[in-house]
Amino acid sequence: MIKEIYDIKKLSIYLDISISEIRKLVREKRIPYFRLGNRIKFDLKKINSWLEDKEEIESRTMLLY
Repeated sequence: MIKEIYDIKKLSIYLDISISEIRKLVREKRIPYFRLGNRIKFDLKKINSWLEDKEEIESRTMLLY
């Protein structure tokens, strides 16, 4: 199985958010990531799962209002 691994710049483009916002999410441990040496890397499968979880939480929150 081949994993798609993104660096912070590629993830920034994929998510359409700034690199500084991704760094903030990493600092706060709110996004799945891992390190290779001193580099921050992201497994695309885990990122997509994380996004789906966030969407589900958002939709449940909207139903409460």
